[in-house]
Amino acid sequence: MLRTCSLLLAGLAWTASSLPARAQDDECRAIIREALKAHGGKDALGKYLGAQVKYKGIVDTMGMTIKVEGEVFTNHPNRMKNVINAEVNNMNFQIQQGYDGKILWMNIMGMSKEIDDKEALAEIQESFHAERVANLFGLDGKDYKFGSLGEMKIKDKDAVGVRVSKEGKRDVNLWFDKAGHMLVKSEYRGKDPFGQTGEVNQEKYYGDYKSVMGVQTPMKLEVHNDGKKLLELEVSDVRYHERLDDTYFTKP
Repeated sequence: MLRTCSLLLAGLAWTASSLPARAQDDECRAIIREALKAHGGKDALGKYLGAQVKYKGIVDTMGMTIKVEGEVFTNHPNRMKNVINAEVNNMNFQIQQGYDGKILWMNIMGMSKEIDDKEALAEIQESFHAERVANLFGLDGKDYKFGSLGEMKIKDKDAVGVRVSKEGKRDVNLWFDKAGHMLVKSEYRGKDPFGQTGEVNQEKYYGDYKSVMGVQTPMKLEVHNDGKKLLELEVSDVRYHERLDDTYFTKP
């Protein structure tokens, strides 16, 4: 009898703890569905796996303010090239960095090298995952789990937060404007891109949305590391593609 009561209590405790989690998951999935609609719809978001984005802005790092402009090429899920033209102390130089699905590489002022570092390769895979989540790719799938982060003010907007979890990947937190369901912030733990402080909480703030080929696209981006602004960009041009040719991402 005591054993039966113990099992019953354990079952009730499990049920009580599971119901809120299930309710949270349902609530969060409803938030994600509204966000998918607001950003252009599942079909439009899933159609364009390739993109070209031109930008200009400022990077604040290591006591320096660096003016940058450039162009990013991406193919989801795992190809990227960033061409950066930077100005430091009145000197101009170009950096290219890319990943072709297997090889991570950099080209600084015409000198190319492969980056054969397991930690760097693992980190870029995590960053790809975070970008896919922030782009809402496949979030209606069963391999994602969700948790509520509650509500808070972000950039003077009332926002609601959803924690996105996937087995084997770091959690990514998404915050949506309650009024328009647009993504206003994403965040996840990752390596400091400049290698100064190890792991940081990377926060991205999105704003000034514009419809591009049926997809609501942020034209302003801020990146903060542990609450300190690192990067501020304005987007001047966006072009979506069903897929970019793989030659865009090969090492020069």
